[in-house]
Amino acid sequence: MNSNKTYVAFDTVGVADHVNSNLSSFRQIREWERQNPDRFHFLNMEEIEFLSEHEDLVDSTLKNRFLHLMESADNLLVLSSSKMDVESPMLNWQISRAVNRFRLPVIVAYVGLDRVDDNTIKKEWNNLPNKIRKYIGRDSANMAHIPLTKDKLERALGFFSARKELYSWNSTTIF
Repeated sequence: MNSNKTYVAFDTVGVADHVNSNLSSFRQIREWERQNPDRFHFLNMEEIEFLSEHEDLVDSTLKNRFLHLMESADNLLVLSSSKMDVESPMLNWQISRAVNRFRLPVIVAYVGLDRVDDNTIKKEWNNLPNKIRKYIGRDSANMAHIPLTKDKLERALGFFSARKELYSWNSTTIF
């Protein structure tokens, strides 16, 4: 059983574009949570109405809700794929706040990969959000890198926790 609460950082601009976004990945992990509520607990997956217009998503009340949810999170999940806007201001803002303000361990899940090894970060570098690349370059955040598979996600989310003070070794830990 996983009691950790996970905040999911995502590109809100890209989510509105159903074709060129990670919407299918968001829906997949939401379905895993629905099927296995004792294994997954995503704090903010219901916060965003994926059909909303972009203007609704940049509202300061949204940021305040995100901060409130991050405060109760144990870890941060970032989905990485070629379909995301790595320069998204909202995505990078969420990552920055989660790491710098709340000291959440970061789990970077690579969409479409079945396994991750030491070369994955180099191969997928251009698909990582700017903040993630910055933290890796400085080795200034605790990050675990995993493929986006149900079993790996469950284990990583259940292990890394700010509340339990369980962090990865550095910014490039393969889990």
